[in-house]
Amino acid sequence: MEKLRERVQQIKKKRPGYGEILNFYQKVREAQDKAKASLKIDPIKVKKEWEELLAKEGFSLIQKEDFPIDTEVSIKLFQTLCQIGKEANPHMAEQVIKIKEIIDGKRIDLKTLLKGGVKEQKIEQVADEFGLDKKVFSFLTMSSLKPSIETGMGQIRSQLDPETWLKGYCPACGSLPFLSLLKEEVGKRYLICSYCGYEWRIDRMSCPFCSNKEQESIQYFFAEGEEPYRIGLCDKCRQYIKTIDYRTLEESDPVLEDLATLHLDILASQKGYKRPVPNPWTP
Repeated sequence: MEKLRERVQQIKKKRPGYGEILNFYQKVREAQDKAKASLKIDPIKVKKEWEELLAKEGFSLIQKEDFPIDTEVSIKLFQTLCQIGKEANPHMAEQVIKIKEIIDGKRIDLKTLLKGGVKEQKIEQVADEFGLDKKVFSFLTMSSLKPSIETGMGQIRSQLDPETWLKGYCPACGSLPFLSLLKEEVGKRYLICSYCGYEWRIDRMSCPFCSNKEQESIQYFFAEGEEPYRIGLCDKCRQYIKTIDYRTLEESDPVLEDLATLHLDILASQKGYKRPVPNPWTP
């Protein structure tokens, strides 16, 4: 966490306009890190047939719902994140007050909601039913479950080979990537799962979302003076992914680096391209 705090301060000096959201991110990460220390996670039992399907058929090793959740820790973290959100900005404060009233009135069973893991459709249904901002409610829910999911990922990491998968979806849980990384001198390219955080390798010049490898329809751009951060555009599916080049940047929290370059996402959107996995930290 100390390294994260130092990097936050570095970015704030360079891009003061990001100060508020970076402070919020740091507080959330600190709360998640503290919650991880008290987690009690059941072992994930990977069936032999699942491993065979992964190797032969390209199926993910497990499903999202297979990640065990420490519900009690997640509930406490949810409450902590609500308090952090209440002090973040007026809109989130308004939503947090609304959510707290609904939970205190026992109109939402938070334990039941969190116990099932992240189910986007269920979260959206609850948000619609009570007139909540879907993005805020989803963010608080997902962020509360993240420590359990990442801990579960750590249990099965040794059963996966990040160098041989070469597909555009996560070999662990089947989710789409939210970020791309370039590492080592040769510039090996890795994707990061939007759900469990697993990293796996993929071809350098290809679109992870539609598997397009035609170079004339794949392009990228970056802002002047910010070469380590680039946006890869695919003209076939009209989608994009952000890449962080760790060959020229000291390795740090990739989510933080993504958050600190939201201006590149705005530029990509203005060009008519879509990010398949929206950044949960954006308004």
